[in-house]
Amino acid sequence: MAFFTSRFKLKLRTRRSFVLLAGLSLLLGLGTSSLQAQTVKASEEERRTARVQATYLTHLVNFTRWEKSHLPAEGESPKIIVVGNESRGFVDSLEFLIRQNALRIEGELVEFHYFENVRKKEAGEMFKNKGAQLIYVLPNSSFTPREINDLTESAVVFGEGREFVTEKGGDVSFVTVRNRVKLVISEKYFRRTSPKLSSKLVNLKSVVEIIPSSGPQGSIGHRGPNFHSVDSPQPK
Repeated sequence: MAFFTSRFKLKLRTRRSFVLLAGLSLLLGLGTSSLQAQTVKASEEERRTARVQATYLTHLVNFTRWEKSHLPAEGESPKIIVVGNESRGFVDSLEFLIRQNALRIEGELVEFHYFENVRKKEAGEMFKNKGAQLIYVLPNSSFTPREINDLTESAVVFGEGREFVTEKGGDVSFVTVRNRVKLVISEKYFRRTSPKLSSKLVNLKSVVEIIPSSGPQGSIGHRGPNFHSVDSPQPK
């Protein structure tokens, strides 16, 4: 009986991962719709993109695993934190989705925090003393990925623009290409042990770009073992 129960649970987990992956693939494929007329305001497109980004982020949480050492102490909630100033509705969309979906990290309900630039010191103290599991760095944030990496080792660091990963050391960034949102992901996010992104995302090659963790265009984030891509030449 225990054998059949175990097989049944494995099937459920596999099916759940497939459904999540299919849903993320569909979202990535849809991306943001193009402007159909000059009467459509740019701010509306920006708000639409912000909602798509917030949705992607909540999906990626379900494909990421944290070891116990990178989780909060017993009795404390895992944290998703946004830093910087914004007016596109991204923060409101993300907070709504976290609450609506009862988003969890490793089985525990997520706690959401937003710190504008004027509260940088307060945010830094939280990173250092309590840690965070996911940190989203808005484009005008006074934080850099390197600063965050120095303060906490438990967080996946999100941002915007390809250079956020290729030059600044972030883990994941959103870019808009041909009117749809794509993900640029550092290889170290897949390769390290925690926080670790499921390798299933590699299958979404048309909308996910993997940046090798070494080489002239590679990610320079310092956390975790620095493995080399099988597609990249080994340094001499």
